[in-house]
Order: sequence, then C-alpha cells, then structure tokens
Amino acid sequence: MFDYDVIVAGAGTGGATTAYTLAKRGHTVLLIDRKERDSIGKKTCGDALGSHHIHELRELVGIPELPKDIVEYQVNGIDLIAPDRNHRMRMAGPTTTGMSLNRLKMGQWFVGLAESAGAEVMSCTRVNKLLFKGGKVSGLKATREGESEKEFTSHIVVDATGASGLLRRQMPESSPVEREIANEDRMVAWRDIYETPDFDFETPDILEIFWNQQETRGGYTWVFPQGRNRVNVGNGVMTIDGHRNPKDIQYDFVKKTWIDTWGEIKVLDSSGGIAPIRRPIDTMVDDNFMLVGDAACQVNPVHGGGIGSSMLGGAHAGITASEALERNDTSIGSLWPYNPRYHKSYGSKQAALDIFRWFLLNVTNEDIDFAFKKQIIKASDLLDTSMTGEVKFGAGEKFKRLVAGFGKVPLLLRVSKVAKLMSDIRALYAQYPDSPKGLSAWKERLALIYDAAKVI
Repeated sequence: MFDYDVIVAGAGTGGATTAYTLAKRGHTVLLIDRKERDSIGKKTCGDALGSHHIHELRELVGIPELPKDIVEYQVNGIDLIAPDRNHRMRMAGPTTTGMSLNRLKMGQWFVGLAESAGAEVMSCTRVNKLLFKGGKVSGLKATREGESEKEFTSHIVVDATGASGLLRRQMPESSPVEREIANEDRMVAWRDIYETPDFDFETPDILEIFWNQQETRGGYTWVFPQGRNRVNVGNGVMTIDGHRNPKDIQYDFVKKTWIDTWGEIKVLDSSGGIAPIRRPIDTMVDDNFMLVGDAACQVNPVHGGGIGSSMLGGAHAGITASEALERNDTSIGSLWPYNPRYHKSYGSKQAALDIFRWFLLNVTNEDIDFAFKKQIIKASDLLDTSMTGEVKFGAGEKFKRLVAGFGKVPLLLRVSKVAKLMSDIRALYAQYPDSPKGLSAWKERLALIYDAAKVI
C-alpha cells in the first residue's frame, strides 16, 4: 500500500500545476514545500508572463481566470535595446502581450487551486532523500519543522524542487535522467523592486531588455515597469568562467545607468536567484519518477523566464501521470509520453533557443550595435524566433539586409549558420524517440548539433 498516488516535491508554479491537474482527476496528491504556507510563491523573478501561456493552460487543464489582484500591470510589448542605447527594437505580438504579476499572490493562488482540487499541502517541510524499492523510486523522506523525519510512499514522485534538482541528483547512475547540469547552462540573477515617486515611466506597458556583452555577458539587464511609479529591475549572467556577481553588477553598472536617474526610491524587495538556461532535461521521466519546472530545465534559454513553460510542464506531467495511474503502470515506458508532449508544446522551441543563446554569447557589442543600426535582424524576426524557435527572413527583405550588412560578412555568415542549426535541432526534436530504447542514439545526434553551436 502507498500513502499517496503522487508526491510532488516543490510547490512552485510547475509543481502546483502538476498537483492541481492530478487532484482534479481524482488522484491522491501530497504537495510538499520547504517554505511557510504564506510565503509560497515568493521568488526572485522578472514577474512577467505572456497571456498565451494562460490560454494554453486553460485548454489543457481548465484553470480558471487569474484573479485581478494578481495582475500588477498589463504588458503590450518588449523593447530590445542595443549596447549603445541609441537603437532599439520593439517586439509586439501574441508572445509579448501579457502581464506583470504579483509573484507571491500568484504562487498563493496556484497552491490554493491545488488544495481546493483535493491535494494535501504540507508546508515548512524539507525534502531529504528519495526512497527506493527494488531499485525503483517508491517515495521520499522529509522533515517537517519541529518534527522528526518521516517516510512518505507513492506510486510516483515528481521533482519540482527548482534549479537545485535535489531529487534528480539522487537518481542512480544507471538512470537515463541527467543528474547534473553544467555551470554554463545556468544563469545567476539579482533583482530589486522599487517605488519611484520622483520618476514616471512613460510607457509602463512596455518591458525593456538591454544587451551589453561587457557588463552582462551571456545575459542582460531588464527594466520591467509595474505601473508609472514602480519597477522590477535586475540583471542576469551565464555562470561561465570569470562571470561577475550579478549583485555587484546591480549596484555598479545598473545603479549608475538607471537607478540613480530615478531620484528618490523606496526599496520594496531585493533578492538573488539561479535558473537553468538550456534545453529540457533529455528525459524527464524514469520508473515512478518525473521532473517538472526548473528541475526539468523548463526555462526559456534566452531570457530565463520559466513561469509559463513550467506551468505547461506541470500540466503535461499531470495528464501523463494520471493516465499511467489509471493503467496501473508507472514504469518509465508508461510515463514516457510526457517527453514528446512537452517537446511539442514548448521543448522543441526551447532547444532551438538554446542554440541561439550560444550565438548571442559569442557576439560583441559592436556586432549588436551594427545589427540594430542596419536592421540586419528586425524586431519581427526576433518575435518570430521567440514564437517558433526559427530564424527566417523573407527573400526580398533578406537581400536588402545582406546589402546593408555587407561590412559585417562574418556576422552574416554566423547568422546563417545558427539559423541552420536551429532548424536542425527542431527537426531532431520532431524525431524524439517513442520509447526509452531510442534515447541513447538520439542523444548522440543531439551532441553533434551542440558541438557545432558552441563554436559559431
């Protein structure tokens, strides 16, 4: 006998969506989180979400409308700004229309959804170790504040512990699940939320992202207004060799360039965090075990946003787990459909954007300024790329831009190469194996594309 059908470790948006989906389908679910119940949802984040993710989630699992008090401000576009700060491109379209959120209230709402659907929520509880029976996951050990360690058993354990991947890293070496991810596939960030009574943001519905390879290599600075006199401002960088501490960047470069220009400010929150920025974990399942959210690397590799993609991952995980439980078969083969389902909805695009991330890492400020000035890549191109994971130009427009960019032939050749590799990886994800047996050969083909991407 098992204590629960499913134990979900981590009550972030991915974990809470998984718990909600399963509980709504009548399964017994334990949702565990180390934070106090009233603090679940508090996280270092840009606090922005595209509306299309909510629509997709509603179609998948029928979540209700977001309460109005969760939404701080409506977002209608994103400005991408060159290092020289003289050139910018505005992206406006389905994936850039959304909302600036109260992250804590949103987290509380999602956990409440899971709870109201029938999930048991256990807060102030630290997950310690996976339990195994016959070499397969059978539950976990956890310690609730002020109590002794206890064992909880279940048919399926879902690791939604965030970027640490606490349970993922405890899987045996024989597991096909990647236990560790490389430092280069992580981003560290720092962000502050301010009230700015002396400064009015002229376009509070437009988010701003600034590229500067000298200050934030492999990352960017963001300025996300939350109304005319409130802002979420921060920066993130890849954890490659020699990277700077984002807190130092915040109170040096970001402070001098933006914060000091806003007059008197009131600090509402300051915090740092870490997120994976790569393709999804190559298989997000094993026998009786699943990965969701940051633990599964379900994050946009270019901008590090993971709210929407984690919710999608949670929905697909919950649907797949429910079907497996109804078959009374929670083996890796029975849970396997979660992989291609997620890849079809987001993972394939995510992998293509991971290729684009390596291209962006290796361009210079001069290259970026030139591309913006000459409109070699337009906002519509980047919007299409963000929506589809493809880089493509129209034939007539391509010729005009090639002429404009003649002085940067190496850059144009690299753009062409990265477009080809992004197309290749999308084609490879379309051929994701339909069973665990094909994973090894598929990963060999994947490695070849990544090797090429890292030297563009």
